[in-house]
Amino acid sequence: MCRWWLLGALLLAGCEGRQEARVVLPDVEPSEVVVSWGMVGRDGSRDTMYMELLGDRRMAITTKRPNGNMVQVQRELSKDQYADLIDQLRKLDCCSLESRSKTAPSPLESQPELAINFGDVECQIALWDSEWRLGRARECGFAVAQVHGGGFLPDPPAADPAR
Repeated sequence: MCRWWLLGALLLAGCEGRQEARVVLPDVEPSEVVVSWGMVGRDGSRDTMYMELLGDRRMAITTKRPNGNMVQVQRELSKDQYADLIDQLRKLDCCSLESRSKTAPSPLESQPELAINFGDVECQIALWDSEWRLGRARECGFAVAQVHGGGFLPDPPAADPAR
C-alpha cells in the first residue's frame, strides 16, 4: 500500500502545475522612487498633487489645497497591488509616450508628469491634460490613479466645457 502512495506522490511531484507569468519587479533600493505622478492646479483654485511610490512599496501622496493647506497621506501597498501596477506600466510601455505639442493646446491646460524607475527602465513623461485623456496615455495615468486614489487629472479647462 505504501508503494502505491509513494508512486502517486512521485507522479504528482513530476506534474507541472499552472505557472503564472512572473512580474519583473524593479531592481532598485528600497528608498528609491519607483513611480511618481504629479499634477499642478492651473489657476490656484484647484488642488496640486504629487505621489511617489518607493521600492519598499511605501507610497506618499501630498496635496496642496487652494487655500494653501498641505495634506500628506502615507500607506504601504500590498505585494499584489505593487506587482499589478508595475506589470500594467510595463505592458502598456508607458515610457514610450511622447507629447505631440511643445505648447499648451489650451492656455488653461497643465502638464501632469509620470516618472518611472524600474532599474532596467527609467523615464519621465510630461503630457498635456488633453494628451493624458487619450489612448495608452489614459491607461498609464489611470493605472497610477487607481493605486493612489487621488485623482487622474485636474478638471478639464473651464474654457472648454466639452471635455
